[in-house]
Order: sequence, then C-alpha cells, then structure tokens
Amino acid sequence: MKIAVLYGGDSPEREVSLRSGRAVANALKKKGHKIYFIDPAKKNIVKKLTKIKPDCVFISLHGGQGEDGTVQGFLEILDIPYTGSGMCASAICMNKIITKKILLSHKIPTPKFIEVRKGDRLELPFPFPVVVKPANMGSTIGIKIIRNMKDLPIAIKQCFEIDNEVFIEEYIKGTEVTAGVMGNEKPEILPVIEIETPSGFYDYEAKYTCGGSKHIIPAKVNKKTLEKIESIALNTYKILGCSGFARMEMIVKNGVPYMLDVNTIPGMTNTSLFPDAAKAIGISFEDLCEKIVMLGLERWRKQKRE
Repeated sequence: MKIAVLYGGDSPEREVSLRSGRAVANALKKKGHKIYFIDPAKKNIVKKLTKIKPDCVFISLHGGQGEDGTVQGFLEILDIPYTGSGMCASAICMNKIITKKILLSHKIPTPKFIEVRKGDRLELPFPFPVVVKPANMGSTIGIKIIRNMKDLPIAIKQCFEIDNEVFIEEYIKGTEVTAGVMGNEKPEILPVIEIETPSGFYDYEAKYTCGGSKHIIPAKVNKKTLEKIESIALNTYKILGCSGFARMEMIVKNGVPYMLDVNTIPGMTNTSLFPDAAKAIGISFEDLCEKIVMLGLERWRKQKRE
C-alpha cells in the first residue's frame, strides 16, 4: 500500500511527533509498504497528497490541529482514509473540559474541576494542592501542581499564554495508570500499565526521556481494581466515539480509577506507552502500526457504505 505519514506539524509537540512519525514509517516500510513523509507545517500539503493518492494516511501528529479534528476533517474533504478517531471524537477528546463534562454525564469518575475565565475571582470548591491545566494541550504541556493561593494566578496566567481555555482540577494523589484501547466497533483493552517516575509527576520530560519513567506491566493493582480500570477505559472509548486506537490516562485512589485524559493519537516513540502495552501481549511494533492502518481502512469503508 501507499501510506502517507503525517508528522511534525506546528504544535508544541512537534518534536515528539517527528519521532513518532519516523518510527511508524520505518515499521511500515519493514512490512513492505511504500511510505511518503508529509509535514503539515510545510507548504503544498494538498498538492502532495493529491499527487501521491495514498491508500491511507497514518496521522502521527500530536496536539494542535493534528489531533483536534482539523486534519481529520481536511482528509475527509479530500476523501482520503486515515488512522485513528474521526473528526468529531478527535475534537471532543482534545478538549479536556468537554471530555470531562461528557464523562460526568455518564457517571465516569473524573477529578472535580472548575473552569477559569480571565478576570474571574477565584473561589476553589476543593482544597490545595490543585492542578492547573490548559484544556487543549497534550503531553502534560502547561500542567502545574499548585500548593497555595499565592502561586495560583501565575500558573493560570501561564496557561492562558498557551491556550484560550483553562481549568483547575482537584489533585488526587494515587497510582498513575494508563490503558490502551484498540479497535472500532468491538474495541479491546491492552494490558494496563502502571507508571512510576522519580519526581512523582509524569510530565513531558518523564514521558519522552529514556529512563524518565518506569512502565510496570501488568500494573500492580488488585484484580477488582484492574477490572474497574479496564471497564472505565472501554466505556470511555465507546462513549466518546473513539476508533482505531487511543490511550486512557487515569489515577487510582482507594480502588477508584479517575479518568484524567483521553489521548486519541498516542505517542509511538521508543519510550511510548501504547507500543509497550501491545508488546506485552506479543504484538510487535511493525504489526501494531499495520493493524492501526487496517483499522483506519475498516472504519473508512464502513463510513462510506453508510
């Protein structure tokens, strides 16, 4: 097949995207596919795609327009199949505030939160420490744990410098886990991973630096808690309309898994969690990348038939 790998882009996660894209391209080449690299940050993306006429586009963009439904909608207009979730699910999952509201309406546990608007007088409904987050960023970019009122305005100001939407979330101290989900109409859960970091905070450096975090597979939680994690991950995937693959980030406290974030384009680097989970059940990186392409084509064909 002819597969165009979209990587790079102009989001703050560009460097990670470049690494993911190269890894995916190398894997798909080994499977015998013809690969074309396309960086949306450069010119003539439409001309390039229409000239190549790829059988599928593997989206390796992280954050920004690559993950928020913009690129997905662009490919829909060009009538080109692509990997991962569709336009609507991508847009919803990229915005953490909208995601949390939907999850709460379905009684999926997620930390309490309040939206912040510029100039608002802050009245927190929960105690310090709290977590200040931009609503539309991935890779933990801009997220800060704040322990007192004095530091709060600065953290909020810094978040507004990189995003138009900001919220404050209840800080839950517990065991951080992640659950990968793969599939379309009948998604399957991958082994749950427990994450350990020297600092206790799974930030950008911990995610993308070798040795920055430890991936424990399977997670060291009891059977009952593991079943809850798996159930919440699968339900969240279905409720939000995800397809292809996604990774759910959760924090577990007193046996309750709280959903933190839904990543519709998980990292595919040598330190990434999703490939590690697949590897744990015998799925090689090459097979995983090809499977993701096949799921994208499957969703596309069904969508076109309907």
